[in-house]
Amino acid sequence: MKKALKGQSFNYENINLYQNSSLNKSILNENSLDLIITSPPYNVGIEYNSNEDSNSYESYLEFSQKWIENCYFWAKDGARFCLNIPLDKNKGGQQSVGADLTTLAKQIGWNYHSTIIWNEGNISRRTAWGSWLSASAPYVIAPVELIVVLYKGAWKKKHKGESDISKEEFMAWTNGLWSFNGESKKRIGHPAPFPRELPKRCIKLFSYVGDVVLDPFCGSGTTMIESYLNNRCFIGIELDKAYCELSKKRFLEAIEKERGIFDENNGSQLDLIMEFFKANPKRDIKHPEVVDWVVKEWQKRTGKVFRDPDRGIRSLHQRGYLQKIAKGVYRYDPDFVNLRQDLEDFSPALKKQILERDDYKCVICGMGKKEGVELHIDHIKPKDLGGKAVLENGQTLCSRHNFLKKNLKQTETGKKMFIQMLESAKDSGESELVAFLEEVLSIYEKHNINGHIVWKK
Repeated sequence: MKKALKGQSFNYENINLYQNSSLNKSILNENSLDLIITSPPYNVGIEYNSNEDSNSYESYLEFSQKWIENCYFWAKDGARFCLNIPLDKNKGGQQSVGADLTTLAKQIGWNYHSTIIWNEGNISRRTAWGSWLSASAPYVIAPVELIVVLYKGAWKKKHKGESDISKEEFMAWTNGLWSFNGESKKRIGHPAPFPRELPKRCIKLFSYVGDVVLDPFCGSGTTMIESYLNNRCFIGIELDKAYCELSKKRFLEAIEKERGIFDENNGSQLDLIMEFFKANPKRDIKHPEVVDWVVKEWQKRTGKVFRDPDRGIRSLHQRGYLQKIAKGVYRYDPDFVNLRQDLEDFSPALKKQILERDDYKCVICGMGKKEGVELHIDHIKPKDLGGKAVLENGQTLCSRHNFLKKNLKQTETGKKMFIQMLESAKDSGESELVAFLEEVLSIYEKHNINGHIVWKK
């Protein structure tokens, strides 16, 4: 199990929620986040349990500066920041909240990219009109909110990753006017929840699969839910204990619904997909064959429709249960896949110790932060082979050497495949591929991975 930081309220796989304050800079490491999505307290007199959200506007801006500065400190170079805020505020005088927080973020160091207009279309209950039917002092209200998109460093990401956004989603969501309904405060049990559609779009549009997402005001846990369902890691910060419990409750309910548990004894939709693959081990299987079987079998067992089996297959691959052989072709290899969920990982504090010990440089090539290289903390003895999350078993690697060491779970299958690829590349005279594969195999030799499979340069 992962070691909990002080104040950790909830942990589930790569989901971590902390009952703490976003003003506490020490809770997270520097340069550790890929995407931040949040809807901060708006300072409009809403009761937020642990925070009285009705301070002076000057105090509100001071508060905003502190937490936005912390987010900048925690963010990686190339991280994106999706800030959901109102256009303006009408308490103690009309204030341009959207413009002021955008300016504040830019002064801190965030770069401005664009603004998405969210049309939530809910003004049916408005009671403030100003001067009725008179030019004396009419009050104008817009049923929209802003999603200000900012970034740290460069907009274009330096590293490549796996995107999971469809063509249809990309075409629709890159249009800067989003129209969908807001969320019910009464139904959710939080004074200012946003709908799941909002973080879902931001996550898929602005991050890769496996990226780390933060919501510094986790509230009712909406961003936490969508991060998990879209295969991202998540860190949430929430000051109020009751809202931490609400987030946990909503998260577990959403996961149960998503997994489609149909019987206490039979498991979930994902279990059914795995049942098919386990019955056909070490075979390359195309999507249609899997989908046809699981859809019919799900209907037979439950009388219900299987929701998006293609997504379920991709999810199992992203979690490491299936190998992707080609587009739409997957394989289950019991020798390849490690299904354990209880592997030890390094705590943020221990990661920092290892980085400092290694001078923030890759122990293999010596490159680091100064060269703009992304660094990873690696288990010297792999955790799936019993390696512990202790200082002596940790080392700093750049993305390239982290990939080379960990690739394909360091299994026999991986090493044999690379040897075969190398021979093929030599035969076809692909010198660049030959050089790359030789470097991959040299890492296998360096760390004595599957040493019984002999390879010599």
